[in-house]
Amino acid sequence: MNIILSRTNLDETIQLLEIQKKAFADDLKKYQDHESSPVNETIERLRLKIESFFYYTIWFNDEIIGGVDIRDLGEGKYRLNRIFISPEFQGEGIGTRIMQQIEDEFPQAVQWSLDTPHLNAENHHFYEKLGYKKVGEHEITEKLRLIDYVKTIN
Repeated sequence: MNIILSRTNLDETIQLLEIQKKAFADDLKKYQDHESSPVNETIERLRLKIESFFYYTIWFNDEIIGGVDIRDLGEGKYRLNRIFISPEFQGEGIGTRIMQQIEDEFPQAVQWSLDTPHLNAENHHFYEKLGYKKVGEHEITEKLRLIDYVKTIN
């Protein structure tokens, strides 16, 4: 399995947005968070993120299958703002490999943080398996709460 994580080029924006919409479509139906859903992100906003933050494209056998948005919070702290993989590639162990590559890409990191929807037990298990600890939660809408996770690197 040839999985590559590389910095995103602007010419990959359209493909990434299409994959992002597919990857988050079920969450939009479940939570109806039309204002905050990645499904409704504009191409302009995604381009701005690619230019402003650590944005990576996930490749599998020369095909774009997802993306990663990372924020530098300073002092060795980073936020995994978003990670998404095309639904047809989920459940194959790709996410675990990408998370390891992300940590390898940022050896100076002392802490990682992220959040994920409260009803997404698969995500909770995934992040906890990788060493993330639940530290709180916050409400986005009446139907959507996000669980906050942190991983401290020793």
